[in-house]
Amino acid sequence: MTKGGTATMAEPAHDPVLAGILGQTLVLTLNTPGKRNVLSPEMYRRLTELLGQARTNPDVAVIVVQGADGFFCAGGDLRALSERAALPVSQREERIEELHRVVRLLRAFPKPVIAAIEGGAAGAGASLAFAADMIVAAEDSYFALSYVKAGLVPDGGATGFLSRALPPQLAAEMALLGERMPAGRLAALGVVNRLAPAGGALDMALDMAAGMARGARQAQTEILALLDAPDRAGFDAQLDREKPAMARALGSAEAAAGIGAFKEKRVPAFPVPTSSDPQRRAAVETDATRMFGVRLPIVAGGLMWLADADYVAAAAKAGIMGFITAASFAEPEALRAEIRRCRDMVGDLPFGVNISMLPKLVEGDRIRQVFELAAEEGVSFVETSGRSPEDYLAITRAAGIKVLHKVSSLRHAVKAQSIGVDAVSIVGAECGGHPGVEMIGSMVNAGLAASRLTIPWLIGGGIGAGAQVAAVLAMGGAGVVIGTRFLVADEIRAHSAYKQALIDATERDTAVGMHTVRNTVRALANDTMRELRQIEAERPDVGIQDLLPLVSGKIARRAYETGDISRGVLSAGQSLGAITETAPLAEIVRELEEGMVAALRRAGGLLAAAAA
Repeated sequence: MTKGGTATMAEPAHDPVLAGILGQTLVLTLNTPGKRNVLSPEMYRRLTELLGQARTNPDVAVIVVQGADGFFCAGGDLRALSERAALPVSQREERIEELHRVVRLLRAFPKPVIAAIEGGAAGAGASLAFAADMIVAAEDSYFALSYVKAGLVPDGGATGFLSRALPPQLAAEMALLGERMPAGRLAALGVVNRLAPAGGALDMALDMAAGMARGARQAQTEILALLDAPDRAGFDAQLDREKPAMARALGSAEAAAGIGAFKEKRVPAFPVPTSSDPQRRAAVETDATRMFGVRLPIVAGGLMWLADADYVAAAAKAGIMGFITAASFAEPEALRAEIRRCRDMVGDLPFGVNISMLPKLVEGDRIRQVFELAAEEGVSFVETSGRSPEDYLAITRAAGIKVLHKVSSLRHAVKAQSIGVDAVSIVGAECGGHPGVEMIGSMVNAGLAASRLTIPWLIGGGIGAGAQVAAVLAMGGAGVVIGTRFLVADEIRAHSAYKQALIDATERDTAVGMHTVRNTVRALANDTMRELRQIEAERPDVGIQDLLPLVSGKIARRAYETGDISRGVLSAGQSLGAITETAPLAEIVRELEEGMVAALRRAGGLLAAAAA
């Protein structure tokens, strides 16, 4: 190996990362020189392998990362990115996570890492450079977050690094303009540690590395851990924010225009947004908003017969998470068509599929088939309920599907956490539908959940006002699940007489039944619920087959179609009291958001007043 310029390595030239030792310094050279060392899955795997070996190799004290042929790294290969744009969002996120794994390795590496920059570091190449502990850059080199020029957003932790290291206006300049930032300017701001003459970045980096290799290596490891600790959680959270944002951007019309222009070597003509109310910035960020990639910590839970593509698309466009109810579709191909219809309506906005696993009442259980269909269609999220989804988690994990499991008690939430679901929603006694046999209230569930759960948790049951959303967040929750409040949305395909009945009802106009068969339901008080309660009072040992003529879901479906609310188990919770009129779902969500923000500000004002 020689000093001065790019090092000579023993590995074959086609190796995406060359490795060589000089003293106690391992030099890793990104090596796709004909393409300015663009990143690739093969390069990520090789970097992961080499860093893993170096981590435990006592002969390696310092890592230096450089690029072959006088250029550090041009970032992702836009030609390959255009192919990934056709993948489902979940698969795009998996590809982005390959980069993020390498960035996390570099950030947490127990030995000093130095980036030696010649030429330029652009896009994700800049993210790799920023992940190093120190940067040595040639005087004529540059850094560029050029994502926006291709209709994309930064990934690899670049936004997290810039927001911490630079004044806000300069960070915005780099990210929004995508122009080249000279290394000298970043050196003046302390981002680049040292400037080297052109062609001399590696030599200067090796000199720095040799000095550290002679130093107290155990102390260096401790120092690196201490320096990283204060910002570790925040940086990891920012990676989790960047991943869905980049995945969505990659499938956008803007990315198609930008990448196409790059291929044709012309200036892109980006499409003008047609929406008069584009997605606004998030008012709050929680584990739920980050997991789903939504603006607000609100889930529109699955609604039997009602949560179709129109409703779920409206939820996505309003900035919340919605789920198509799989059980509403008798045939798998009908569900498949509905998923595709919803995707056509929302583009890359997130949505999911609700898979109810209530105790099997009839023959023809097709749960596994529904999970497999969701995976085939590239669905990124499922909401499960009724019984444990453990038997199907292998399917979701293999497909990269996140599972939100709905339970009616905290003990079931703890069990769901133990089997590996991604998040839980706990519905209290106030909820419409199935509140469970224990009938524990939402406030109690929220008060206990933070001490018993480590995964994100949401609260449902009686949620109809924005202040309640704020209360759940204040108690440590990641968000809320809402059903009843949304039943009067314009996008819900139900008879106007049914919706008027909900408007006329109050929080006192629900009834609870089916406790005798341990399948408790809360629904709008009507003739059916009165008959049901009478039967159960007179015959405590009544079986489900005796109740089916009253409680069959087909009866409720007729009520939604005809407006005759006297018959059928019409699931509704005590948040009926918050319903005053029909409105587009976006307006209902906006009202909830305003109420949430106002409540959070009130709470903040109480703290400020106490501190004054």
